[in-house]
Amino acid sequence: MCCVIVITGILAAVAAPKFVGTAAFDARGYTDVLAASIRAAESAASASGCDVQLTIAPGTGYNVELPATGTTCSGPYTVPVLQADGAALAGTPPSDADVTTTVVLDFQPDGAIAGPTPIANPTTITVSPSGAAQPLTLQIDALSGFVTEP
Repeated sequence: MCCVIVITGILAAVAAPKFVGTAAFDARGYTDVLAASIRAAESAASASGCDVQLTIAPGTGYNVELPATGTTCSGPYTVPVLQADGAALAGTPPSDADVTTTVVLDFQPDGAIAGPTPIANPTTITVSPSGAAQPLTLQIDALSGFVTEP
């Protein structure tokens, strides 16, 4: 009797994750990561006094960059913004959740969003999980950079 309970418990522990989808959880986690990267990009622009560009693209993830080094804070965005641990502020999406369109945001030192293309206010970023789970949408105020999460 005891052996049956132990074997059933082991089978349940191994098999249960296969029956429970994680796409909704991964989409929520990636939405939170994107919101944090948006806030970090805005903070980097304020701290550096230069514009900072955040690019979020389907399949490739996100990255945050400063303009080429120099005193003018201009030029192409090629210098990665570093986190406290020295790693570049960048990441890839989980395998079962991703953004639906490419978004490029240029944060100005005052927190406002410029952008290489006209920016809608509010700007929205949608993260869609695979399967039937509902997509999640971040909203960013173009004038202040304020991020609203679902």
